Amino acid sequence: MKDKTRRKLFLNSAQTERRKDPMARLEAELAIQQARLAVLQGMSQLTQQAHSMEELYDSYLKTILKVTQTQAGSILLLDRSTHQLEFVACQGEGSSRFLHQLLPIGEGIAGWVAKTGQAYFAGDPVHDLKHRAQNLLCVPLKISNRIVGVVEVRNRQDQRPFQRDDLELLEAISAQIALVVENTQLFEMHEAKIQKLRTLEEISRALNSTLVEKVVRHLAVEAAAKLMDAEMGCLLMIDPARKELFFEVALGERGEQVKEIRLKMGEGIAGWVAQTGKPLIVDDVQKDPRFSQKADQKTDFVMRNMICVPVKIKGRTIGVLQAVNKKNQGRFSKGDLEDFSSLANQVAIAIENANLYKELKDTFLSTAGALSDTIEAKDTYTGGHTQRVMEYSLAIGWSLGLSPEEMENLKLAAILHDIGKIGVDDQVLRKQGRLNEEEKRKMQQHTIIGPRIVKRVRQLHSIIPGIRHHHEMYDGSGYPDGVKGDEIPLMARIIAVADTFDAMTSDRPYRKGLDMESALREIQKFSGKQFDPKMVQALQSVYEAGELERPVQIK
Repeated sequence: MKDKTRRKLFLNSAQTERRKDPMARLEAELAIQQARLAVLQGMSQLTQQAHSMEELYDSYLKTILKVTQTQAGSILLLDRSTHQLEFVACQGEGSSRFLHQLLPIGEGIAGWVAKTGQAYFAGDPVHDLKHRAQNLLCVPLKISNRIVGVVEVRNRQDQRPFQRDDLELLEAISAQIALVVENTQLFEMHEAKIQKLRTLEEISRALNSTLVEKVVRHLAVEAAAKLMDAEMGCLLMIDPARKELFFEVALGERGEQVKEIRLKMGEGIAGWVAQTGKPLIVDDVQKDPRFSQKADQKTDFVMRNMICVPVKIKGRTIGVLQAVNKKNQGRFSKGDLEDFSSLANQVAIAIENANLYKELKDTFLSTAGALSDTIEAKDTYTGGHTQRVMEYSLAIGWSLGLSPEEMENLKLAAILHDIGKIGVDDQVLRKQGRLNEEEKRKMQQHTIIGPRIVKRVRQLHSIIPGIRHHHEMYDGSGYPDGVKGDEIPLMARIIAVADTFDAMTSDRPYRKGLDMESALREIQKFSGKQFDPKMVQALQSVYEAGELERPVQIK
């Protein structure tokens, strides 16, 4: 006999019994109303007392089993993004193993109720949990004809079949639960939206806090994974010359291996987004015809789903931002796509600002380099001196653990440390022998002339101490101000060692330059007198590490 026919016969039989005794029917209905009111009042108190939703659903289910006098039951809630029911509360023998398991809509009795929105009761079904039940009652959780879940109870304690009274009572209780579920989901959605907005605000502040391009890109990928709650985040940049995409940054379990992969424009999902300039959500990556298996083959990282958006500057796509595998087996939504596109816009602005800053900085450094070249043009015997002093200074700064900003200032100060020689008489600069006292005084003026020149450029004010004091001595016997010890600015103490080291290892018309090891021994003799011992030790360390012969890259 089909379920609908059996239900109809059941209802007709119950109605016939009630018509035989009107008074009994009224008394039964009154009892139902009283029970319903008592249950709803009790459930209202549970709502106020519960500390978590899991505790609340568990309390609801206990109440339901008590008033329906049943042995087991479950509450299942619908996840619309996955079209599955999740067991959020389970009670009764053997039921606990189903907690948090998922059931597709339409599968089994609970799935059928969720799909059709109709209650189900039966005398002896094989339940959708593969659990034998003597009888079962299952009703939908509804809000304005919208299904939010299912409540089911099994096996009355008195062994009798379920009656219409049981159905009405369970439906009344379910209406209360549905209202709580609806309000909870709305609250969670609201909270999730607020959290995403907060995350976007935090990301925006982080992206705007730096103009270092590499840092911006790393922050962008961290933000992508965090905002999308994904297992992996990636930023692919377009190489215009080769018309390829390369993984600039990839964070996650196999991030470093992914970075070795390059894709042609139009190749793979990211290549399609780069070529078309359109955002994309792919629910099943493996079945998508655009998917390239290069990443999977390279890393053994299985991609399930993906959200991918273009990064554009002034309408031109410069890269692709990607998040892979929503955590907890979830799916990316249209709301995620909107938020991810907003993030991509912020990333694009941050990258453009970083690029402009880099171009400005490169131009600035080139200008500084051109100024230093004018000095070397005047003093033909110091060719390459400025470049070497800069490299030695950066190697010492790296050994000391200076910050990127300190390294930038050190680099500029080293490049321009002798800029004041522009104002020194050419005859003094080009003299091949030792300088007399008058010539020495003229030469020493370059430490005063240099700061006067640099002072005209506001962006260079921070490096003036390095230019003015790079001929001070640790014991206070140097010039121009005779300061000593830690009173001498750090960058000046670094440049002093680097400058002397290069002078000692460079050939002059009147002498042959020393080898590096011999020069280091000479410098160590004056440690604590002419030079800061810490700087001498740092120079020794980078020499032993072989860092003096290769340029230091500022991060």
